[in-house]
Amino acid sequence: MKYAIALIILMNPILISVSGQEADHRLFRESGMMKPFLAEMRSPAFKGELAFLNKLDQNYYAGDISGRPLMEIHLGTRLPVYSLVNELKRIGFFTGGFIGNVLLIDMFEQTTAPVINTDYFFGFQAGLVKYLDQPYIRNIGLLMVPVFHESTHLGDEFSLHGYQEIPGFTRINVSYEAWEIAAVINDPGNLETNLLSAKAGFHRLWNHDRGYYATDSLETKGMEVPASTKNYACFLQLNLQRTGGFLCSENWMQVISAEVSNRLKFSYEPGFPEKRTWNINLYLGWKCLVEGSGRNIGFFVRYYRGINPHGQFRNTDGFRYVALSIVYH
Repeated sequence: MKYAIALIILMNPILISVSGQEADHRLFRESGMMKPFLAEMRSPAFKGELAFLNKLDQNYYAGDISGRPLMEIHLGTRLPVYSLVNELKRIGFFTGGFIGNVLLIDMFEQTTAPVINTDYFFGFQAGLVKYLDQPYIRNIGLLMVPVFHESTHLGDEFSLHGYQEIPGFTRINVSYEAWEIAAVINDPGNLETNLLSAKAGFHRLWNHDRGYYATDSLETKGMEVPASTKNYACFLQLNLQRTGGFLCSENWMQVISAEVSNRLKFSYEPGFPEKRTWNINLYLGWKCLVEGSGRNIGFFVRYYRGINPHGQFRNTDGFRYVALSIVYH
């Protein structure tokens, strides 16, 4: 907590210097600054994905999912509050919130097409961008998320079946608050040109003692579940966009986006400690650009490998996910 407060204090004199008569101030309007990269795992973009998984959870009751596709739906939005751009000093600042959720649905299961899991998240963020307009480095930036909350929920049918039919079934309430900080080179913003961007970030829990999840004896049938003790994660994101060259144009931007993260594999069994795991999330495809729209639709192939990122299934590693994705971003 003290590190986040110190960064906010350090940013205050910078904001004072940015503001002035030459600054363009905006309230409740999207600035375009520091939008999430396509491969960001908790992004408030709209996505619909037809996915094939190698495995899910040993307690899932609706047959073998390896033979049929599942649906993953992302819904969310950014909530801009205030931004300013000082063209003379070549500096921009923004602040606002975001909210979203991720649903995993067994859409093609023939009996009830159950919702398997839902993850909800929201947060508050602030960012500072310095525009350089050098040949390869167009800008540098700092993004802070002082408040981030996530909670996850198994589908009702999944939970009811587990309580009634599976002796060792447990429901884990993954719910936590965290803060994040990230450094950005070449924030794409509203640029629609060839650009390689990078973001490196660090995530840490506010409440170290509580961990990432809590349990209720009624939901674990009295079984002991070890508490989560590790409390941080880190990530590196790369985003390549191209509107000039082979297989792209001014109307069809090619995007290759990747996130490599070191996150925690949970453990719910005594004697099996939680551990850190490397994960990769990759998108490759094209986005149709509509002038002045702010948001554009894209068509992508997605590949993910690592721990299962859905809800309480984050105790499962060796998870592979391949999908066809439509993104409104």
